[in-house]
Amino acid sequence: MAALKRNIWALYFLLVTVGFVLLAVALHQRWQALVSDETSYQLSRAELISQSVHSMLRTHELVLDVVGRELLSNGQPFSDQQKIPLLDSIMSVNPALAGFGLARPDGTFVRMSTNIDPAGLPNLLEDPITGADFRRTLESDTMVVGRTYYLEAVSEWIIPIRKALRSEQGEVVAVMSAGLELGVEGSVLGRNLHDGEDDSVILFRETDGYVQLISREGVGPEQFSSIQVNQEQLASQRREFEAKAGRTIKDIMASREAAVFTMTRGSVDYLTASIYDPRYQLWTVSETRFAPLYREYTATLVPFILSFLAGVWLLFVLFRIIDRAERERREELLHQARHDDLTGLLNRAGLLDRLEHRLTRARPFSLVVINIDNFSGINDRFGLEYGDHTLVEFGRRLERLAEEHDDLARLGSDEFAIITPNTDVVPLTRACTNLVEDLAEIFEVGRLRLQVGASVGIARFPEDGDSLSKLIRSAHLALYEAKQSRNAVCVYEAEMETAYLRRLNVEQRLRYGLASHALYMVYQPQVNDAGDTIGLEALVRWQDEELGFVSPAEFVDVAEKSGLIIPLGNFVLDTSLREFRQLIDKVQQPLDLAINISVIQFCQPGFVDTVLNALKTHDVSPSSLVLEITETLFMGNFEQVLQTICNLRNHGIRLAMDDFGTGYSSLSLLRQLPLDELKIDKSFVDGIVEDEKAANMVRSIVAIARSHNMSLIAEGVEEQAQAQALINMGCLRFQGYYFSRPVAMADIRQKLTDTARQDDTPATIRRS
Repeated sequence: MAALKRNIWALYFLLVTVGFVLLAVALHQRWQALVSDETSYQLSRAELISQSVHSMLRTHELVLDVVGRELLSNGQPFSDQQKIPLLDSIMSVNPALAGFGLARPDGTFVRMSTNIDPAGLPNLLEDPITGADFRRTLESDTMVVGRTYYLEAVSEWIIPIRKALRSEQGEVVAVMSAGLELGVEGSVLGRNLHDGEDDSVILFRETDGYVQLISREGVGPEQFSSIQVNQEQLASQRREFEAKAGRTIKDIMASREAAVFTMTRGSVDYLTASIYDPRYQLWTVSETRFAPLYREYTATLVPFILSFLAGVWLLFVLFRIIDRAERERREELLHQARHDDLTGLLNRAGLLDRLEHRLTRARPFSLVVINIDNFSGINDRFGLEYGDHTLVEFGRRLERLAEEHDDLARLGSDEFAIITPNTDVVPLTRACTNLVEDLAEIFEVGRLRLQVGASVGIARFPEDGDSLSKLIRSAHLALYEAKQSRNAVCVYEAEMETAYLRRLNVEQRLRYGLASHALYMVYQPQVNDAGDTIGLEALVRWQDEELGFVSPAEFVDVAEKSGLIIPLGNFVLDTSLREFRQLIDKVQQPLDLAINISVIQFCQPGFVDTVLNALKTHDVSPSSLVLEITETLFMGNFEQVLQTICNLRNHGIRLAMDDFGTGYSSLSLLRQLPLDELKIDKSFVDGIVEDEKAANMVRSIVAIARSHNMSLIAEGVEEQAQAQALINMGCLRFQGYYFSRPVAMADIRQKLTDTARQDDTPATIRRS
């Protein structure tokens, strides 16, 4: 017995030593993870800001060229200065523009926007601030970005941009200039690009080392506009840059990706990411001090050490229990009868005994049911043996994380349960949330490193069930709700049972409805500014015998979660094309058919073939079909999505982005995507008349569509004033209740037939 006791405590000290080593490894990995995350953030921000600045400058270069040549085409002599109101309308679309001006090659302004005071305009060639950049403009075929300076004529700090306008013989006939105002709300040239006092973003010129912009706490244009790195400093910084980044400056400048490195300035450590824009010769630098990382890492030391000490203490208690095990053999037999063979936790029988005991005492307690997310994938991929090891390790983690007064059980397969006297919802939910986070940490199973998630359902006695069966049912209903979003914690509510039964009923009836062809299609016309119908959007509807009319939002959500979205999508595609074919055979006029495609449907293998086969079956031209997708589609495998879009467009099918402006779209995303159409979301159209911000947003979307050669359609138009406002902004295609509600194809056919007979229909917007 003495030898056994010595061996037990020798094992304890061995485990403590191993735990200490693991603690050191974990702390090291934590530091590496912090640095890696911050590195990724700085790289992403540098590249994002660089892309945004490039896109903005490229767009303005095009604007300068177009506007400048328009002014030149007027044929008016440039002997006197004139203010041009036309330039003001262009400025109103982009608040970041501080002013426009057209100068002769000798540097004298002759045309300008009305907000500019001619008396405050310098001679661009003679002024010491603008002279060098103006001469570069005269020699360059691309737009030149000038030094940041304070322009008295508009009383603003600006970054000047200038484009030389040449004759057919290549001679400079004029220079179109504009000023980009610093600090405009929502502009990429804003003053809040940095995050906190330890962070900064810098733009500076490669040609002469002048700083264009610094976004940093307490630094404004007055401080950075005169900063110029001399050639000796620039050469020294480049040598350090090359040494830290591991690449030459030429390689970094030629690369499209940002370079990241660490450096020390004035005894302060920095993490820096830099990327170069060769067209406009601008460096974008994103950097942060290491001080926040040091503070965050220090804050993690205490929890790690406390957790280690807690684990040591729990091991101490466990080994004391083991030390006394020989005197408790008879109790061990009963223990085995009430515990799971694999994990050693309470089994179902043991849990039911504990629940019966607590019900008899009639004291409040909570039942927490825990289910491993996607556990079947471990068995399928690695085998049952690894699945069993995973269950054992998961159970051990639960044992380490559960409180001493809690009862822990494995109900079977990948489901566990905890009985706890804690019934206070807020601390109980917080504890379960922490439990899910701790369980998600990576652990080793043999040679594998696995990470599993868990969903948690909570039911309380007696609020959520005053009997054993009711309490267990309530906990499982809460667990079902939690598994809808994975890695979630959900407390039972009475509405869950009603919602659960409703979902089951909707799913069952939807299966029957798809099999019995109970669903049907309606179509909402799309019209142009003359009120003519140019297309239809296909919308699915469902009138069930038992449920009555079911909202598309409800049954589409059920279809996506139950695996019915593929047959539902195929029904919509097939039915819409068949009815569309019948329509165009009758009306004999060109029409488009727009069909919404779900993310799940779009990402299915063979989706392109499915669409092409449906078009061939119903003899519909691919050029008549428009597939509407949402921005959430691009949050997953972007390359796969892009390939599918290209395949569809190669066959003549057009793609439209639905609800544009409400999600994750950016100019860089639109530049990469070969889309044909943007749909302005109803939320912008609703406030277009009264809300100037909504109107400005629509104007921006119109400008984006034009610059990317995309068609544009506004949805949700319900008033004549909205339609007229959209026309004034340049959007000439609409759909909404003002023109027509979604109706059956027979009504569409009748309307188009009647319209065709009216030869004297005026070319104005009209309601159906």
